[in-house]
Amino acid sequence: MKKITVFVLSICAFFGLKAQSEEFPLYFSQMGLEGTANYMSRAGAIGAVGGDIMSAHYNPAGLGVYRIAEMTFSSGLNFTKTSSVTDGMGFSDDRTKLAFGNFGMVLPVKIDESAWEYAQVTVGLNRLKTFSNNVTMGRVGIPLSFIDQVVMNDIVEYQDADNEFIRAGVVDLDSAGNLSSIFETGSFEQFKRIKYSGSVNEFAFSLSGNYKDMLYVGATLGIPVATMTTITNFTENKVANEEVIASYENIQQQDLSCAGINLKAGFIFRPISSLRIGAAVHTPTYYSITDDFSSIVKYIETAGTVGPTFFYGIQTPFRLLANAAFVFGDISSSIVGTLSADYEYADYSLMRFDFTEDAFGEYEFNSSIEDVFRPAHTLRLGCEVKLGPFSLRGGYAMQGNPYVEVQNDASIKYTTLGLGYRKSKVGLDLAYVHSFGDSKHYWYDGMETNMSEIHNIIQATIVFKF
Repeated sequence: MKKITVFVLSICAFFGLKAQSEEFPLYFSQMGLEGTANYMSRAGAIGAVGGDIMSAHYNPAGLGVYRIAEMTFSSGLNFTKTSSVTDGMGFSDDRTKLAFGNFGMVLPVKIDESAWEYAQVTVGLNRLKTFSNNVTMGRVGIPLSFIDQVVMNDIVEYQDADNEFIRAGVVDLDSAGNLSSIFETGSFEQFKRIKYSGSVNEFAFSLSGNYKDMLYVGATLGIPVATMTTITNFTENKVANEEVIASYENIQQQDLSCAGINLKAGFIFRPISSLRIGAAVHTPTYYSITDDFSSIVKYIETAGTVGPTFFYGIQTPFRLLANAAFVFGDISSSIVGTLSADYEYADYSLMRFDFTEDAFGEYEFNSSIEDVFRPAHTLRLGCEVKLGPFSLRGGYAMQGNPYVEVQNDASIKYTTLGLGYRKSKVGLDLAYVHSFGDSKHYWYDGMETNMSEIHNIIQATIVFKF
């Protein structure tokens, strides 16, 4: 079953964004490390610390510590570099993007004559993930072309005079329905460039409360909206005597747009002034997807097809979070700070498709998800030291691999640094995030491309208290 699943993934990853892929739910299930600079510089370990609007998306009880209204705005620069190696042939590509971080407001309400000292209403729009990336890969000396191994063997898809490969003259279709092509035999070289763009942003509407400064509770209604565009440019050359004698190019574009809904709830307990313990649970996010696909083949002429628009749903897994923080110092101390740790568990094999008109296809995809993915664990560690109006922050995070290891590795490691400044009603936070990870890309014949991605973010947040 694993070998079959790897082959299915190779077709989807290499050339098959024309159809839904088992990986689609993962795109919107795994989140990155984006938002406010304070949150990012602690590697996201704010679950038990609170005091940041990003708490709404992780442990909403962290909003319960607010006593003064606050408004934040964040933005930054994303730098991504990806290297690929296929059978000894290496390429690298990069992309730089100006990115939105967050905009939101926390409004505390003083509760008189009650053990519940404060309640908070929070609204915000925060970025949870960015898809910005460019990937380039290639290989030479290939004995079996894509045309020979895939097109010539797919009777349903390619024995159609309206198919873009036939219309462009790359493949010939005779009156008897037989396919032939100059690319059937020979030696070939192939190059592929994939451009990703889009993001996941979430509207958050939160209610939280503070009970005697011992117990903080909160809940968030999350409405994520996301877009993801993938443009794949594939070129195949037929080579003889070290010269290119025939060539074609296939450009595919897939646009995913979706909106969803989820609920998050949590608590933080403060048994003593220096210790905070918390936990949170996130329901699955239920997304409605609009999926548009188009393809152009360039050879003798240009032929394009615009595929149908698909509408379907996906479901992300439940998330369980545990948080702890140690607070040292008080208002009379010259040095004040926190040490914090967050743990997150998510079983990605529970991701699901929901096809309204294809029950068998839904069953096949969901069964494949159970074979491809597994539970993953995420650990985040963060710290902050306050020196008067200045704060120094740092963190480290490890996001576990959601794939069965034989198929892929999507684990990510983060190292973070940050600086904060607070003066009266205005503050400024800066963060630097460095992340890296390795993964695999499968070609149509199962050959692997090993990829290494380095991602750097510089983020700034302006804070207004009123």
